[in-house]
Amino acid sequence: MRRHHGHVWALAAIVALAGCASTAGTASTAVSVEPSASTVASTSTTRPAATSTTQPATPSTTQPDASFPTALFAAIREDPVSEDVADELLAILNDKADGSGVAATVMSADGTWSGAAGKADGVRDVEVESQFAIASITKTVIAAQVMQMVEAGELDLDDPATDHLPSDLDFDSNGATIRQLLGMRSGIPDYDAIFDSVETDRQRRWTPTDVLALVAADRSPAGDFFEYSSTNYVLLGLIIEQVRGRVVADVLRDGVLGLAGLERLIYQPDEVPTEPMAMPEGESSAALEEGGGYLPSLAGATAGGPAGGMSSDSPTLGRWWRAFCAGEIVSPASLTEMATFDDGYGLGLYEIADLGLHEIADPYASGVGHAGQHIGFVSWAACLPADGLVVVVLSNGLIDISAIAIALADAARST
Repeated sequence: MRRHHGHVWALAAIVALAGCASTAGTASTAVSVEPSASTVASTSTTRPAATSTTQPATPSTTQPDASFPTALFAAIREDPVSEDVADELLAILNDKADGSGVAATVMSADGTWSGAAGKADGVRDVEVESQFAIASITKTVIAAQVMQMVEAGELDLDDPATDHLPSDLDFDSNGATIRQLLGMRSGIPDYDAIFDSVETDRQRRWTPTDVLALVAADRSPAGDFFEYSSTNYVLLGLIIEQVRGRVVADVLRDGVLGLAGLERLIYQPDEVPTEPMAMPEGESSAALEEGGGYLPSLAGATAGGPAGGMSSDSPTLGRWWRAFCAGEIVSPASLTEMATFDDGYGLGLYEIADLGLHEIADPYASGVGHAGQHIGFVSWAACLPADGLVVVVLSNGLIDISAIAIALADAARST
């Protein structure tokens, strides 16, 4: 994998969706579509849709006008949408079909719709419940867990990270605070050198120490500018474990993953994906065994870790984002702080305009979310306050899923 500058989705061919299965209470249909013949080339295990920005100090800061609009998302229902709306969303998926496996969820106060398209492994169809690697969307989950710990008084956002890291950790944290780690303003570079090995040695189990050993020694002054670096979240994972005295997976399951209905949003490798699953782009079902039983592999999951090691199906991930944006996981005050943006990135959240959308206009300019790109997977999830929508799109093809997400959102809001 290589560092991508600018918006990753601009490098991908537009859209792949075909064949759809709707949520409970709606009939499902399946369309046989041949999968893409291309295999995964150079993609970043934990790289999001929008990558590094390195303009120095005095960043533009977007302050929210008021508290995060949690009531809009609390009003969302999981009942099936009307048949007319389901048909319209299905027509959009079919219109954009291009062979890659895709699953999507749209949630609103009028109900919830989920659909699936394409192939999971070259033979089997993707199902609504198929798990995908969600890559850097993991970061929002980790950030929410840190904010829970801040609310509990276990951490302060302006604490130096070193105060809560293991005492025997031999790593220069650059004097960065927890806030600066969350907001990618620590001045600590990324660990890109890992990714070629992740593709070729798929059953290696990477530790945080292994990953941190690959981080270059150069540092920029902490707080000077935003630069996308997954190293920040590797360190946050260590902080969570050090403060709680438990592995990250257990802390999450009792914390930000503690609500009902989140069982298929999992932290690998402590939690294991289960069928149905989507394989990385161009891979057969043998990829699961070759990768040690994880998505995209044991190496991919452990190299990503708290920066990008989770997997989920789209309805479960949508359910998490609804609860998150409704203030059911962290407080509205924490949400407001997370959604205060420097150079398009807050605390584990992207401003919607930086999620691969080059000509974003109202009504989605106030949206918040995250995206990710893993070996053979891409992911996109956002809350759109203008209409109280949650939209999730997951794919096992390197496609422009931001375009799919907005097309689905436009259809939902127009009805």
